[in-house]
Amino acid sequence: MDNAKYSFIIYLIILIFKFGNCQNYQYFDYTDHSKLNSYPITSFMDLCNFNIYFIAFTDLNSNGPPENVNLMSKGPSFSLSQNVISRNQTSALYSVLLTFGFGDLEATFFIDNSWNNIIYNCSCKKINVTNLNIEYQTPMFYTEYTSFASIFRLGGLQYPLNLQYNFGDYTITPMDNHYYLITLNANYYLYKTSDILISILLPDNESFDFYINLNKTTSTIYSNFIVDFKLYPETKNYTEIGFKHDQLVTFRSLFSKPVPQVFLLSQSSFFFLAKPIYGTPGNVTYIVSTIQSYVPQNISLYYQTSQNNFNSHFINELVTNIDSGSNINNSFQRTYIFNKQIFTFEVSDLFNYDSKYYFYTNSYADTGISISITNGFSFPFGFVNGNNNIYKMNFTTLLPFAFGGNLTLSIYEPISGTYLSFPTIPSFNVNNSLTGDIISFESIYLNEFKFLLRFHLVSNNGINFILIPTFRPTLIGNENLVSGTIFNGIWEYIYFGEEITLDTIKIVTQSGSIKEIRCGQPFSIINPKQIITISQINLNGFNYSNDLNDISYLYNNVNVTNQMVSNIMYISFMDNEKYKNQTIGLYLLDSKSLRDENFDGTLVGNFDKNIFGSKYYFSEFDQMNNRFQIRFNIPANILPGKLDFILSFSQSLRLYSPTLPLNFQLNITSNLIDIQGPIFTNIIKNPNGKYGWIVTIEDSINGLDYGIISLFGLMDSSTFNFTIRPSNAINGNKWKGDYELFIPYNSSFKCISQTYMIRFVELFDTQGNSATFVKYLRTRDGSTLVKTLTNPFINFMNDSNIIKINYNCPNEAVNSLSPPVLISFTSSKSSLDVGLINIVEFNFQINDSLGIKDYQNPIVYLTTAKFDIIECVSNIISKQSNQFKCSIEIPIGFGYPNGILLSVYGFINNGGFFSGYCSQQLSEMNFASFISTNQSYTLNQPYIQSSNKFSNLGGNLWIYGRGFASDSIVEIKFKDSGYTSFSQFQTNLIYSSAISIQNVRSTNQPFVIIVKSSSKVSNEFIINPILFNFNYTAPTSSSPLPTNPPKKCLGNPECGGVNNGYCDNDIGCICYSPWIGDDCTSRVIVIPQPSINTTDPTIDIPINGTDSTENNFYRSLISLVSLRELDFNNNQVKSFNFEKWIYMEINNTTNKYLTTISNKNGNGETTETNITVILQWFEKNDTITFAGQTLRMNPSSIKYTINITSYSFNQNLNHLQLVMSASLQSSKTNDICSSKSFGNTSDGDNSNFMKLKVNDHSVYGRFIKRAIVDNKIISVENSILDNSMDKSSNSYTSETFIGISIPFYNYNVLVDPDFSVLVDSNPSSSDDENSICTSSSSSKLSDAQLVGIIIGSVAFAAVLVFIVSYAIIQGRKERRYLNDMNNKLSSMNKD
Repeated sequence: MDNAKYSFIIYLIILIFKFGNCQNYQYFDYTDHSKLNSYPITSFMDLCNFNIYFIAFTDLNSNGPPENVNLMSKGPSFSLSQNVISRNQTSALYSVLLTFGFGDLEATFFIDNSWNNIIYNCSCKKINVTNLNIEYQTPMFYTEYTSFASIFRLGGLQYPLNLQYNFGDYTITPMDNHYYLITLNANYYLYKTSDILISILLPDNESFDFYINLNKTTSTIYSNFIVDFKLYPETKNYTEIGFKHDQLVTFRSLFSKPVPQVFLLSQSSFFFLAKPIYGTPGNVTYIVSTIQSYVPQNISLYYQTSQNNFNSHFINELVTNIDSGSNINNSFQRTYIFNKQIFTFEVSDLFNYDSKYYFYTNSYADTGISISITNGFSFPFGFVNGNNNIYKMNFTTLLPFAFGGNLTLSIYEPISGTYLSFPTIPSFNVNNSLTGDIISFESIYLNEFKFLLRFHLVSNNGINFILIPTFRPTLIGNENLVSGTIFNGIWEYIYFGEEITLDTIKIVTQSGSIKEIRCGQPFSIINPKQIITISQINLNGFNYSNDLNDISYLYNNVNVTNQMVSNIMYISFMDNEKYKNQTIGLYLLDSKSLRDENFDGTLVGNFDKNIFGSKYYFSEFDQMNNRFQIRFNIPANILPGKLDFILSFSQSLRLYSPTLPLNFQLNITSNLIDIQGPIFTNIIKNPNGKYGWIVTIEDSINGLDYGIISLFGLMDSSTFNFTIRPSNAINGNKWKGDYELFIPYNSSFKCISQTYMIRFVELFDTQGNSATFVKYLRTRDGSTLVKTLTNPFINFMNDSNIIKINYNCPNEAVNSLSPPVLISFTSSKSSLDVGLINIVEFNFQINDSLGIKDYQNPIVYLTTAKFDIIECVSNIISKQSNQFKCSIEIPIGFGYPNGILLSVYGFINNGGFFSGYCSQQLSEMNFASFISTNQSYTLNQPYIQSSNKFSNLGGNLWIYGRGFASDSIVEIKFKDSGYTSFSQFQTNLIYSSAISIQNVRSTNQPFVIIVKSSSKVSNEFIINPILFNFNYTAPTSSSPLPTNPPKKCLGNPECGGVNNGYCDNDIGCICYSPWIGDDCTSRVIVIPQPSINTTDPTIDIPINGTDSTENNFYRSLISLVSLRELDFNNNQVKSFNFEKWIYMEINNTTNKYLTTISNKNGNGETTETNITVILQWFEKNDTITFAGQTLRMNPSSIKYTINITSYSFNQNLNHLQLVMSASLQSSKTNDICSSKSFGNTSDGDNSNFMKLKVNDHSVYGRFIKRAIVDNKIISVENSILDNSMDKSSNSYTSETFIGISIPFYNYNVLVDPDFSVLVDSNPSSSDDENSICTSSSSSKLSDAQLVGIIIGSVAFAAVLVFIVSYAIIQGRKERRYLNDMNNKLSSMNKD
């Protein structure tokens, strides 16, 4: 054999041997090939990412495939990262990320010693800028939710693309099918007058540019439309009344057109949006918050002008003194005690607790992945002994049975920004490398954007929970286990999928190991085709401009004055079949709806799309009419104009109503606006020797519904909670009422002197608007980024101590350092099957020589290893023996499988000391401290947790919970049938966590549901239907609320000149403060507060004349004369004079008067009517609201609030008339004129005025043309009664009588007038209306500067003011004059 043949044989043998050792790998592709052609990650980048997934299989290698695969490529250079997602003995599921630049890449993957491979062709596409175009673009629009925004579609794209742009000027958010939402930042559009350039950045310094027309669809505002600009409090150096309760700015807008008005407050590069709160169309009050600042800050109010830009209105320097209270820091002593699975943490030497929330965080860490679980608590959780001056805390936490990771606990106090952390807890002897794995996953759409997520999980150490780490982190624990065990089982969870997008999930085992799984990629070698994603309806490329065919409404041009209106939106598409199975969510974007959902939006540019939830209304498809319909409720008393809304198809795809055609819009009208909760308008501290407060709560449009106020003892943390309702007011009604908040005192027991503080207030009006105050704000995650526009203390922010009173104990306890001692603590259960419905009862007893403080309720805390904590609030069952009791229903799955720790805190004695006991202490005292849960866990016990939004019209009902089975039936018991018996309903769809039933009947009342399954019965669950009442009628009234007609602008110069006012042709003269009157020539003057009259509601005010050459003095009297009953012809039926008044001082500026009249009704029975007058003095400018009207209070003003209770009319056609008299008299009797006039005001308050003038002094009364009668705002008529009354007028005396007509009513009448002191520019002359002059004065005018008193009586019902002008007079002439005047007044009162 020659050498060549020999060499060939040797080569063949080697080749055969080599191939004989090769491993035959098979490859299975699980890559989404539609994503292998794409654009770069963002438009500006030149690199693309490609995710490739495949399985390699071999049965020739006992170790299975290796950790890494090899790659050969053709094309551009690349970077590679790879990992094994899941494996078994024969296979491995690989995830490979390829990153490369523009071009086509052929990637061949193979494993060593394998002749097989798998090939992928990927293409990174470069964007051709010449192909890009704007196919669709909406005009610039505005909503409170988006601010200024526009939507466009970028044409010329083949694949999805995230756009990169110049950050800071605007934000671009991708929607769907190449649609994008642009939202402009405030610092950009404030200063732009031309179109806005949008520049999309591309590689190689290229860009695609286009313009958005800056046609702001908001109102043009002139400076004279902005009035009564006010800072709360009026100081540049502000001390916080509560943390983050920053200074507030209010102002009124007189712009009357129903289009959006945008006001922005600029401070320190931040922009805050002013929100409307109350008023009437053309007279709306706005509010905006400043921001805390340690250094002086300028603030500016910006508004849109006729030049389509924004101008600044106001600048001031503000400094905030921040009350951060006590703190926690690492200098405190801290330690922990370890006992098997129980760790007890202790902190000693803490000081000066002041009601704050502490946030406790458990942090798990594992191989670079961490998870934190946070809970926030205030007293008494963790407070073990002491008082608030110095105290000790402890609490016990429970570790999982197989704990093997690193756990660190920390306590954070967000107000001061301080925290302390404990040493890391050492792990048990457990293999922590064993993670949890997902075997399978399903996402099942149920309804209303709700999805059922179903996980099949396995773990050798057992599953602890699944974490969805989103904006609102979601924990799916073993309460969601529906079959199997924690080692191999199925978990189900009902998930609101529109709210957030799933990016990753984390599986945490009992050992503390954490496995992070990316959503959208395969996760298991068993089910490699499955990925974790939310199933969504494929819209096949939504076309924003063409798909929508029509939107109409059951009612349009809806008047929501004092009524919520039910309505129906009808939606049709060009191709209804395409959308037939799609859920459409409707969300209203009016200020009230946004505020109800806790949408702040104050910080402009901070666009948060994750706000919606409970306020969604959902569509139904109407088969008969081939269209969608959405039932919804329009809130009452919201801003008139177009009602903005969103139609949502998914989180990314939303239709914004301002972008839709005009005929798709919903138009709203309202005569009143009220989006503000009730507020305090008067506060009295420690009145009449009692400890506490009397507060006046006012809401002049919607009225108070209810409120909660909590008081806190700053020494012993004792808490007193008050529920406020109009029914428990000591005076007044829901629009304005007085309420007592008194510290309870029992003279039989000792007590301590301490300061009490109002730490929490929440007041709701009848339309659900709220006003909230929290001394130290609590947020769920411990953050402090919270703003509080609706502060009920807005009128008292100048006094940070208004919320505090000093309590001086009359029976002081002897100083003792002994806290209460627990002498027994029992639990009715020591072990539980938490798969069943369980009630656990706790009984315990305390011993303390000083006695336990009344009305304090210790709390039993139940804690799990997952750091879930529930509270069982106890009640005392024996005061004599200090025995307490509480019971609680244990949530399904709570504490499984590790058990439940018990602790009890909140014992307070009369000596000011508190105590509490953690689980460790209870165990050491041989008391109940732990409930076992690992012995059994029933999974088929039906339990109802929630339901879908079910309306009173009936229909399909979804029930959410657990333990449902194929044989489950639903039974319903209706309240409107007397709850007599259950009716059975056939189920439609059944999952372990959800059941659907159809054709539930309509009902306006709550109903009870139960689920029966496998001889087990669920809990009873109450469903309160959403009420829709489609009986809308536009409000009609025989007495519509009046508006004053336009008046000719008077004066020479007109309206007093440019410094006094300006002319509005629709109203008349609009005066600048301090000017007032028809021609703006009367000026407010400031005088000292007059002395108090304790006999009747009258006031003497000393004012000297303005003529220095003469001693001229004036005296004025405004008095309540009588209450008359008149028939329909205005003939007097009865008359009642006011005689004896009961006086009570409320504070140094407010006084109260009460009188009673007796009257016989038609049956001859005597009834009584109470007339209450509250007289309040205002030293400075202020604004008030009454009956939906905003009224300006001038300095040296008096406001009367008059309440008249029920009156027995002779017949229903009769009405009442409140008669007032007013007079003004001068000590000068010669060469003088007097005059009087009556008419309509012209400054937008829709009132009557009465003016009495003697020489250069005036008394000016303002009478609003509306009243609150039987809890309704109605119009009233004011008239002059001089022809029927015995009046006395001459050249130096002017007198008149005014009647305020009150229609027939049943319950009460409320009027709320105000009064001011002003000055006239010209003395009275014969040219004046109704003038009386002495002969020598008819042609003579005084050159003296105007001095006058204008007492503006704004009230429509019983406004009584007595303003008397006098001075300390020397000389016989003055004394003689005063004696004559007193005789005359005495005679008048006798009459």
